[in-house]
Amino acid sequence: MRINLVAIPRPAGPAPVGKDTTYFDVLLDGQPSFDIDTSTLRRNFLKIQQLVHPDNFTQAPKDINRKHARVQSAWVNHAYTTLKDQLLRAHYLLELYNEGIGEDDQITDPEFLMEIMELRDEIEMAETDQQTAEIKVQNDAKIAEIVKRLSAAFGSKDYALAKQLTHHLQYLHRATQAIHDWEPGKPVTIPH
Repeated sequence: MRINLVAIPRPAGPAPVGKDTTYFDVLLDGQPSFDIDTSTLRRNFLKIQQLVHPDNFTQAPKDINRKHARVQSAWVNHAYTTLKDQLLRAHYLLELYNEGIGEDDQITDPEFLMEIMELRDEIEMAETDQQTAEIKVQNDAKIAEIVKRLSAAFGSKDYALAKQLTHHLQYLHRATQAIHDWEPGKPVTIPH
């Protein structure tokens, strides 16, 4: 189901977003994909947000239109935030394909877990901002490699691999946060 932006009535209120409408339907071409054009995403988001923003409905005859506009605007904001972030987009795609990562899902790859433990130790043992900057460069390279592999996994519809790689990406993003939060002598945690 695709929202026809031209058909959004004014000033009566924004068209409802159906329960089966995906973020891709509203902000992109409707085809769920890990690989997206972020410029197109942003441009479409700004156009839609102009149409559904609650400030456009302050003179609307019914209070319900303003409330509905707030709901629609929040939905569009959440859709944009989800699709522009690679990790959130991967999680969202897995949910669309009924392969979402639950709390019970654990990484079982001992090699990757060892890599994360070593990364945590490396961050913790860093003594200068320069050292953490170097660790971040290495971590960013690992993230780029995972993103490349995620793209291929989603492209080939290998959702089991995409799920595993999304889990890996999640850990690497948490490592990025640990690097950002680093202080000399402070213990480092990279939560599960």
